[in-house]
Amino acid sequence: MLPISRRLALKTAFAAAAAGFVQPWRGTAMAQTGPMPGDPFSLGVASGDPTPDGFVLWTRLAPLPLDPTGGLGDQPVEVLLEVAEDDNFRRVVRSQRLMSRPDRAHAVHAEIYGLPAGREFHYRFRAGGADSPTGRTRTAPEFGAPLERLRAAWMSCQHYEQGFFTPYRDIVAQNPDVLIHTGDYIYESSWGPQVRRHPGPEPLDLAGYRLHHAAYKLDRDLQAAHAAAPWLFIWDDHEVDNDYAGDVSEEPHVPLDEFRLRRIAAYRAYFEHLPLRGRSIVTAAGQMRTWGSSVWGDLVEFWLTDGRQYRTPDPCPSPEDRGGHLEPQTCPGFQDENQTYFGREQEEWLRRNFGRGTARWDVLVQATLFSRLNQTLPDGTPAAYTDGWDGFPIARRRMTDIIGGRNPNTIILGGDMHCHWAANVKADYFDPDSAVIASEFVTTSITSHSYAYNAFNSMLPINPHILHMDDRQRGYGLVDFTRDRTEVAQRVVDGVARRDQGNANDQARWVVEAGRPGPQRV
Repeated sequence: MLPISRRLALKTAFAAAAAGFVQPWRGTAMAQTGPMPGDPFSLGVASGDPTPDGFVLWTRLAPLPLDPTGGLGDQPVEVLLEVAEDDNFRRVVRSQRLMSRPDRAHAVHAEIYGLPAGREFHYRFRAGGADSPTGRTRTAPEFGAPLERLRAAWMSCQHYEQGFFTPYRDIVAQNPDVLIHTGDYIYESSWGPQVRRHPGPEPLDLAGYRLHHAAYKLDRDLQAAHAAAPWLFIWDDHEVDNDYAGDVSEEPHVPLDEFRLRRIAAYRAYFEHLPLRGRSIVTAAGQMRTWGSSVWGDLVEFWLTDGRQYRTPDPCPSPEDRGGHLEPQTCPGFQDENQTYFGREQEEWLRRNFGRGTARWDVLVQATLFSRLNQTLPDGTPAAYTDGWDGFPIARRRMTDIIGGRNPNTIILGGDMHCHWAANVKADYFDPDSAVIASEFVTTSITSHSYAYNAFNSMLPINPHILHMDDRQRGYGLVDFTRDRTEVAQRVVDGVARRDQGNANDQARWVVEAGRPGPQRV
């Protein structure tokens, strides 16, 4: 537990910062426009949330990126943004003057509207006499417009200390239309084999989370991927704290009010470092809206979910740990009808809308393995892991009821497990003869290590719906949607312990035929 004096100091600092973040800029200092002590665009550029008429463009001015203020102090800084049809900026279609604010870490989020649908654009920023790298992005097709093909890459779990982000080089080479991050964009904690170090201790306040995000953004391969295409985001736990649930820390000794303040700091830093819309600004109540959908013509709708902020606490906590652990199936919390994984509002949104649009394929983007993983304790007692969907079987059953009654062309994407998985999604995981209602693919990690191959492999005989599992390599997932089929490549990349590229290849390939749920191995 934190000492009382430190806890009170954190409360005061967090509360003041949270209140200031949602207020308009009222500073009296003149905007800085002159030379800076370093490259103001050291953290790169990014785009996100493409719509038929626009997208979000991001940068954060940080000439001294690991300095607490990024090297800019408390002055606002004027930024020029240009959007063009060509990478030489001869055909500029937008030019805006923006103001980066010190209370938002001098991050800029420009929401662009009014552009033609289904087009590629280039963008750049200028500040302090310097130009940013040029980014490439695109608008989505018109809602319901015919679309024959879409390529997406999805990735998860990029622990800075456990490797370099070299898989992003292969992702960029595959030229996806959109990149989707399924969580653990940063890691708050330090563990496992390390090839580089976090710049500071585990973050507990806004300065600490900003420092972590800045270090991750300095990775040149991550920067290149952000500049190559628009991104969509969901989060998992490590953006805040391992295995947190709602406003509850996994550590029983941490008071609720203390953890809520830490969560506000983590959410603020997350917003400041990613191309998210203004609707995601952390509210005075400490909440941050990240869930929603992204529609690509009449071909694909991505359903982006938040499985952390609104969930009920993990069932059957121990006196030492409120996070994930194995519990016998007799644990009464597994049958709690009030349990929720997405929260009531988000779950109701999915119940009313999922699978009822015009898209050929509906894709549920969530953080981890959705399918049941039957496990046993050492004495053979059937058990379940409490922090994933297996800890929330009632909530999962509500989701399978929604999926099973809607679009048979449903794909579920996930991450978290540091392992490639492919599975048949079942209407009822407790009935081995129940129907297959969707196809699931989970990607391995960008860098985060795993040591569970033998344990996972031993579980496969009692999990016949699991078609593939291999956690021995790092990589990502690549998915190509067409009208008649979806093709999935579970990619692996050597060399994350080095800065060189290494080899990239497919660990497994799959096809899902339209109207026929369930992955078929190629």
